[in-house]
Amino acid sequence: MLKQRIISAIVGGLLLIGLLFLGKYPFFLVILAIVLFSLDEFYSLLRFRGMQPNAVLGMLGGLFLCLGALLGKEGGMMFALALSVFTILIWQIFTLGRTSISNSTLTIFGSFYIGFLLAHTILIRGLGEHGPFLMLLVFIGTWVCDTAAYGAGVKIGKRKLAPQVSPNKTWEGTIGGALASSISLGLICLAFFPWLSFLRGSILGLAIGIASPLGDLAESRLKREMRVKNTGSLIPGHGGVLDRFDSLIFTAPVAYYLLKLLL
Repeated sequence: MLKQRIISAIVGGLLLIGLLFLGKYPFFLVILAIVLFSLDEFYSLLRFRGMQPNAVLGMLGGLFLCLGALLGKEGGMMFALALSVFTILIWQIFTLGRTSISNSTLTIFGSFYIGFLLAHTILIRGLGEHGPFLMLLVFIGTWVCDTAAYGAGVKIGKRKLAPQVSPNKTWEGTIGGALASSISLGLICLAFFPWLSFLRGSILGLAIGIASPLGDLAESRLKREMRVKNTGSLIPGHGGVLDRFDSLIFTAPVAYYLLKLLL
C-alpha cells in the first residue's frame, strides 16, 4: 500500500505540475476534473446513507465556479456561487413534496466545500506572470506538510490531535509538518524566488502547514459520519480523489488570500 501511495503521488504530482505550466486552460481542465470527481464521490456518500442531494446541480455548480474563477477571477467566482445557490433553491421550490430543504442544503454545501474552495487554485495561477510559480509553492507546501507530518507522527508522535476524528494524527506530527512546510518554502523562495523573499515564503509555508491538516481532518470527520474508510477507489493507495485533495481544499483559499496581502 505504501509503495502504491508513493508511485501514485509522484505520477500525479508530476502530471499536475506539467499541466500547471502548460497553460491556464490545461490547468483549468485538470482542476475541473478534480472538482467533478470529488463532488461525485461526496454526493455518492450522501446517497449511500439515504440522503438525496441533487448531484447534477451540485456538479454544475462546481463547473460554474471553476469557469467563474477562470474568466472573471474573484468577481466571476462570486457570481457563479450566487447563480449556483439560486438554481438549487429554485429546484427546491418546484419539487415541493418530493425533496426537503436538507437535501438542498447538502447540495449547496458540496458545491461550496469542494467547488468554491478548490477554484482558488485557478485564482492563484491567475496572479500575473508569477501565478504558476505561486501555485507550485502551494502544491509543494501542501505535499511537504503532509509527508513531514506523517513522518514526524510515526517517529515521535505521542499526543493525539483529534482522536475521535483521526486517531493517527498527533500534535507532534502536525507541528512537524507545519515547520517543514514553512522552512522548505522559505528556502525555496530564497534560492529561486527572491522577489517573494525568505520571510514571505516562510509565512506562506506556515499558513499552508496549519491549513493542510485542518482540511484533512474536515474530510476525516465526513468519512467518520458516513462510516467509510475512503471516499472512493480511483487513485491506487490513496482511495478517492477527495481523499487525495482534501488538504488542498483548505490550503488553496488560505494561500490565495494571504498571497494577496503579501504581494
